[in-house]
Amino acid sequence: MHKAFPWSEDLGDLLHESLACIVVDARRSWAVGIETARRLLAHPHAPYIPVLFLGASSCEEADLLRGYTLGTVDCILEPLSPDSLRLKVGMYLEQHQRQALMRAALERAEHAEAAARESERMLRTLLGNVPGMVYRSAPQEPWTLSYASQAALALSGYLPEELMERRVTWAELIHPEDSLRVQQERKEALAVRSPFTLTYRIRTRTGEERWVWERGVGILGPDEQVQALEGFIFDITDFRGAQREQERLHEQLEFQHQRLETILQQLPVAVHIAEAPSGRTLNFNAQAEHILGHAMIACTCVRDYAQYHAIHPDGRRLAAEEYPIARVLATGKPQPQEELLYDRPDGSVRVILINAGPIFDAQGALQAVVASFMDITALKRAETRQSFLASVSETLASSLDYETTLAHVVQRAVPALGDGCTLDMLEPDGSLRRLEVAHVDSIRKEISRELAHHHPLRLEDPSGPGAVIRTGHTELRPELTDEMLVGYASDARHLELLRGTGVTSSLIVPLHARDRTFGALSFFYCRGGLPRASRHYGPEEQRLAEELGRRAALAVDNARLYREAQLAVRVRDEFLSVASHELKTPLTPLHLKLSALSREIPRCCAGDARSESLQRHVDMARRQLRKLSTLINALFDVSRITQGRLTLETAETDLGEVLGEVVAWFAPEAARVGSKLWVEGEPHVPGRWDRLRLEQILTNLISNAIRYGAGRPIHARVESEGDRARLVVRDEGIGISPEAQERIFGKFERAVSDRHYGGLGLGLYITRSIVEAMGGIIRVESRPGEGSTFTVELPRSRQE
Repeated sequence: MHKAFPWSEDLGDLLHESLACIVVDARRSWAVGIETARRLLAHPHAPYIPVLFLGASSCEEADLLRGYTLGTVDCILEPLSPDSLRLKVGMYLEQHQRQALMRAALERAEHAEAAARESERMLRTLLGNVPGMVYRSAPQEPWTLSYASQAALALSGYLPEELMERRVTWAELIHPEDSLRVQQERKEALAVRSPFTLTYRIRTRTGEERWVWERGVGILGPDEQVQALEGFIFDITDFRGAQREQERLHEQLEFQHQRLETILQQLPVAVHIAEAPSGRTLNFNAQAEHILGHAMIACTCVRDYAQYHAIHPDGRRLAAEEYPIARVLATGKPQPQEELLYDRPDGSVRVILINAGPIFDAQGALQAVVASFMDITALKRAETRQSFLASVSETLASSLDYETTLAHVVQRAVPALGDGCTLDMLEPDGSLRRLEVAHVDSIRKEISRELAHHHPLRLEDPSGPGAVIRTGHTELRPELTDEMLVGYASDARHLELLRGTGVTSSLIVPLHARDRTFGALSFFYCRGGLPRASRHYGPEEQRLAEELGRRAALAVDNARLYREAQLAVRVRDEFLSVASHELKTPLTPLHLKLSALSREIPRCCAGDARSESLQRHVDMARRQLRKLSTLINALFDVSRITQGRLTLETAETDLGEVLGEVVAWFAPEAARVGSKLWVEGEPHVPGRWDRLRLEQILTNLISNAIRYGAGRPIHARVESEGDRARLVVRDEGIGISPEAQERIFGKFERAVSDRHYGGLGLGLYITRSIVEAMGGIIRVESRPGEGSTFTVELPRSRQE
């Protein structure tokens, strides 16, 4: 019950409540009651709320009718009966409760209908947006479809209606090669009441072949039998293609991996690959274990690298972070070509050349580090030995005093080839002389000297340097025992000295060249010597020592040959000097006699027909005499040049004038062979020179031009250029080959055979010696068949 009160605008707030009825007291004024009821019922929440009027007994029928016209209105007139009022209100309450129940049921029905509509909408949306076809079909082949979603068109090219009306069955679309398999797999799944998953091909309306993926389940009826099949079918053609491409790429990747693994194992260098940033070992090849001499360590972090055996030159082990691969992991920067010493389990120390570099991904992040390394011990040893041999060869070539150079070689051989080295030389009388001793221990060096002094070596010795010199064969003793020393010693003192040397291994090689043995080099390893990888001589050391002995022997032989050649040259020069002097003595009176005879012939044989012939014979004799005099002068000049006694008598001289005179001398001879002499350039070029030596230079050059000019013109030119004068003699004859152009200025050298052109091969040698004595230079430019050009440049004044 709500409290009753007169009408007001606030009365409408009560209408928001769920009211069973409204009682309007209209006994005082029926019109006011009607108006109140009308206003209440006009409210949006009150059209169906029953209204009970309480009226006076005097209420007329017209007033009642006005009230009933408002709708759900009833009235009770005075006298009021509580029971009647109670029955009326109770009826309204019961009716209100029934309406409330009906409204609740209606609301539930509306909610259920809305939910069903939403579910249907969602199902339609879901089925419409499923990328594949949703279906319901019969459980037996040909699996007639009772439902197919709109995706059937995109999947197969057929409308859903065509599939459901059996214009075409789904079984007809399955590829013949897949049909039996699909049927079998579906039956097996249905037999055990489990969902089935199928992958097969279909042929669309256009004949296109597509791959589909089907997921379905059997729908059971009340009898627990499969009544229908429901599921989804998706087009996986692109996925299948991608899958095949993935498989192909995987196969290709696997092939590349196998190929890289094969290449990795076949590489001649060792390879170690570590993960970044941990340093964990990812891969390595067999060569790595071969070089290191032990199995690779399964490192899981950088700290594990400390288990390897790389060492510093002083023998300290490398710390883990000092390894190149660890430095790349820490910095991301490559570590190229670094040499490491590695202490192998077999006790040998190897030199390893290692490179380490980073591997980055596409984003530039460090993914791994690869280190490659190789054993360069033999190479380093070879380089060291080649450097040693080159240095020794340079020492041997530095002087012709072979005793001094060999002594230097012995000193250089320690410690490169042992703890000690001795050199014993064969004397002309057949005895042996210890020329040099070198040792890392000064005390043992003196013992070696004392040993050679008190027990001299002999060629008759059964072993040692004497036997090596006698036989010319190397003696290698990898290990010398005390029993061997006892057998070799001649007395107690000898044995004491031998034991004092501490020799444990020896190598003796001969100095042999041109079928002669000059001496022997002996090398020793001794107890307590320098630390080495090996304490015994072997074939490798033998080859190096023999090569050293061969080079030393060649140096000795060359020095002796040089001494002999020098002696022979001195004897020859002395002979040439004496011979040329003695030969010139009879030529002078012979020349005078021929000159007198030439003058007497016209006077004594005038009118005699034989006088002309006799004159020709005399002229020929005079020419031959002049040629002989020239040859003897050349020999005499060679002797003086060789002995350093070539002197110059300088005076003011005109080079152009001297050229004119020499050309005039040779004009008849040039004409006789068909050549013409042309004088060009400046007529006067004064300077301070030795005139006779200038004539000698011009004579040699012009006579050569006539001899080799092949009867063609010869051009001679002089010119001045500042403080220098230039003389050029050019012929158009046979020319000179490029390889002979420097050689022709040597002693007794020619560019052509002396059988055809004669001469001693001394003219250009003497010419160059004279030109250089005057402070000038001479050069030649020539090509075979195109002639030769000789150019002489001389200073016009020379400081005395």
